Amino acid sequence: MNRRPTRPSGSASLRTRVTLAAAAVTVVIVASVGAIVWTQVATSAYRELDARVDTLSAAAQPSISNPNATTVADSVADGVLATVRVGGVPVFSSPTQIPVQETGRRDLSINGVRYRVKTVSVLDKSILNGLAAASVAVPLKPTTDRINGQRNALLLIGLAAVGATALLAWLASGVAIRPLRRLAHHTEALAVDAPADDPERIALQSIRGAREAEDLAGAMTSLLARIDAERERTREALATARDFASVSAHELRTPLTAMRTDLEVLDTYAPDEAARREIVADLRRAHARVLETLSSLENLAQGDLGGQHRAHADVVDLLERVVTDSAARHRDVDVRLAGAQSVPGRINEAGLRMAVENAVTNAVRHGRARRVVVAAHPRGPSPTDGVEIWVDDDGVGVAPADRERVFARFERGTSGESGSGLGLALIAQQARLHGGTAHLTDSPMGGTRLVLTLGG
Repeated sequence: MNRRPTRPSGSASLRTRVTLAAAAVTVVIVASVGAIVWTQVATSAYRELDARVDTLSAAAQPSISNPNATTVADSVADGVLATVRVGGVPVFSSPTQIPVQETGRRDLSINGVRYRVKTVSVLDKSILNGLAAASVAVPLKPTTDRINGQRNALLLIGLAAVGATALLAWLASGVAIRPLRRLAHHTEALAVDAPADDPERIALQSIRGAREAEDLAGAMTSLLARIDAERERTREALATARDFASVSAHELRTPLTAMRTDLEVLDTYAPDEAARREIVADLRRAHARVLETLSSLENLAQGDLGGQHRAHADVVDLLERVVTDSAARHRDVDVRLAGAQSVPGRINEAGLRMAVENAVTNAVRHGRARRVVVAAHPRGPSPTDGVEIWVDDDGVGVAPADRERVFARFERGTSGESGSGLGLALIAQQARLHGGTAHLTDSPMGGTRLVLTLGG
């Protein structure tokens, strides 16, 4: 039964995060643009106000020939205050006088109303031969109202932009993450042991719409393929283990039964010295056969269950060590190395050495060879083309009808020599683990040639 994965509480969805991010970016942009626009609007409004104040101030200045009282009166009608002083005494003024001010512009509250005031000094010789000061005050409220109105409009536009962006981001992200939702749905619905043709797995491979979703779907498909491969290897390993348990019990039963019989004879009867030596020799042969079989089974199990790591090495250097050890072990047999002087390849040294040693031992024990020649040859100009190893002997050979059969486990030739029946099976396994094959053919020396090919 599939269990839906628990989601962390409080975690925001990708859609929500995209929407919030888009809204936050829009807020920053709108706030920046709004601040600039608002500053420009306020500056422009005050510039217009100051221009009006300058115009009214020029109109309100006293003149030698015309005191300009009519202009002052017209200005007062528009809510503008004006006061002209000569020597500090008001000469012309609106009903509400402007307090004495220093020259220049400033904001001033008069009777609770804010004004923009400008005061100028004029040297008038016709009036007391002294200075005249003209002050003009224009209400600030129309200007501030216009600035506030434009500010509110900017705020509304900014809020509308943020809302529209958030809405569009929500809708667009919904479309964008739809493939991810389908991916999550098909993944959750996928059974643990779903085969490759399961509809959910097929639907997983057909997800389109966003590169990220397609990449995730491809990664999931690749992961499932690797899981299938590992599951198949595990299944094969378990089958191999069960086969080993069954066949090993059968193969070991014979020598163990013989050992028990010999032990019972020694315990029950009183054989003479010659018979006792023969029984002890049988026990030793049976014991050696059990050890050989167990060792071969262990090597096969390691190859089937664990695999092997290959590294770049000189195959001829490894064969030279094998030939030296084999010549020392089989002193009455001529074991030699031939072929190229150096052949690079990707090999597992321990596994390949065991395979070649088994080949030499089989030639001597079962083929009754007196001469064995081991050689390595490159299969092409590049190391990636692989390597071919020949083991030739001058023995009795293997019948063509048996050359394929003897590579199976616990299959023995017709030489009559005892053995585990696993030597050539180990050679075939190593060839397969090295990406190659193993087969027997006729040798130019008169016996059998074992051809072991290794992949690059």
